[in-house]
Amino acid sequence: MEGLLDELLPVIVSFLPAHDAVRTCVLAKRWRHVWTSAPALRITAVKGFRSADQFNRFVDRLLLQRRQGLCPLESCEFNMVESDFEFDWSLCVEHVYLYSLHSALQCNLQSLSCHFMPTDPTDFAEDLQEPAAPFLSNHIQRLQLSFIRSSLDFSGCPRLLDLQMHECVILADSIVSNSLQYLSMSCCQLYMRHRTSISLPHLVRLDFTDCFGKMPLFESLPSLEKALVRIGEFTGDECDGSGSACCLNENPCWECRFAFEFDADRGRSYLFQGLSRASHLELSASYDHAFIFQRDLKWRPKFPMLKTLVLDDWCLDADLSAVILFIQQSPNLEKLTLELFEEFDSSMVSEGSNHLLPGASVPDHLKMVEIKCETVDVRVNKVLKILNTYGVSLDRIYIRQTDTNPGCSAFVCTGFNLN
Repeated sequence: MEGLLDELLPVIVSFLPAHDAVRTCVLAKRWRHVWTSAPALRITAVKGFRSADQFNRFVDRLLLQRRQGLCPLESCEFNMVESDFEFDWSLCVEHVYLYSLHSALQCNLQSLSCHFMPTDPTDFAEDLQEPAAPFLSNHIQRLQLSFIRSSLDFSGCPRLLDLQMHECVILADSIVSNSLQYLSMSCCQLYMRHRTSISLPHLVRLDFTDCFGKMPLFESLPSLEKALVRIGEFTGDECDGSGSACCLNENPCWECRFAFEFDADRGRSYLFQGLSRASHLELSASYDHAFIFQRDLKWRPKFPMLKTLVLDDWCLDADLSAVILFIQQSPNLEKLTLELFEEFDSSMVSEGSNHLLPGASVPDHLKMVEIKCETVDVRVNKVLKILNTYGVSLDRIYIRQTDTNPGCSAFVCTGFNLN
């Protein structure tokens, strides 16, 4: 240890939990103030503390010391696992949530992470009080949040670039940020009765996966390049017709009719309107929730920048009308990937009217169609038939098959027997 350069000591200490980092001051004289210049703080449970009040006082003094210190603090992480605490964990969480996070931001951080990990996550974030004030920082660039409530008002963080939220409760009519470039929301809970609006002028990448509640309104995302949207089974967009084709035609159920009227009043879709500038799209949904995408495609949105598109089993509905529409409305699309891994159901490949668009050939700009599946079954055969009917030659279609054997095999379906 004596051979280490003094400049390296703060970096080494920054990898320790905060309470252990402070304890390094007793190792030797040269270590006495090293912890005060560590570029990162990692606040976790502290073995030996007898109460939540003692833990909270330690965190307050620690952050006060760093605010008053001369060395900048670049990042701070709160990793609060309930099972690691020997006393009332909820009192520590409440203090961190309401006070310590704002106190940490006053240290001019560039990165802040807060992960609450309850033993029973049911309704945990929902039971938290809403903070009295939004986050305020002229320096923060990255926020990672788990199991908190958020108003999505980041107007007080003019340099925020990266926002990642997991299992958070979102209580906001809109997200506010003029600087955000990457937004990830996974398993978050949104409003059940109305939609949160997302308009982010500089957003480059969006990951929206398996969230609860109503799908948000993707309003204006003019800088978007890449988006992943996966609709889980607990979406708040329900169809009384179980997503059947009838809800996309003359006699929709009440839920779908309300959505159609809402879209008509706006004069545009609520999902693909904001995704239309992306060059890479991944759209995933269980087959039972395919109608959410299908319903939005009735507007026949255009995707002028789209080059790569990934769809899964939901796109098999109505003779691949969604697939053909995407191809025709995306003049620069080069690669299409179909991931067919959902358990086979004959209704997925039923004949039916192509209700989204009239028959037309596929442009020549599509260079490759990749089909990923476990087995080459009737679904795959139907996909090949339909694509070939619309002018996609078999030498542009590849099948990547996975089975019980390790690895996977790929082969070109040139001359594949469609009978």
